[in-house]
Amino acid sequence: MDPPRAAHESGLDVGSERYEGAMAYLIKQAALLGDEHTAFDDVGDEHPHGYASYFFTRRAVKLLED
Repeated sequence: MDPPRAAHESGLDVGSERYEGAMAYLIKQAALLGDEHTAFDDVGDEHPHGYASYFFTRRAVKLLED
């Protein structure tokens, strides 16, 4: 998943508080998993821009079903 593209397609402005909050929520809920092969070394693991790409987890599917 490409977070900036997904944000754009859903009407969120990349870098906005809503975008940052949405990314933080999905990471905290274990719905997104950063691709360790595209991680930035100088940014913390939980920072929404810490990875160039993310993968949806099974938890993401569960959140969509609820």
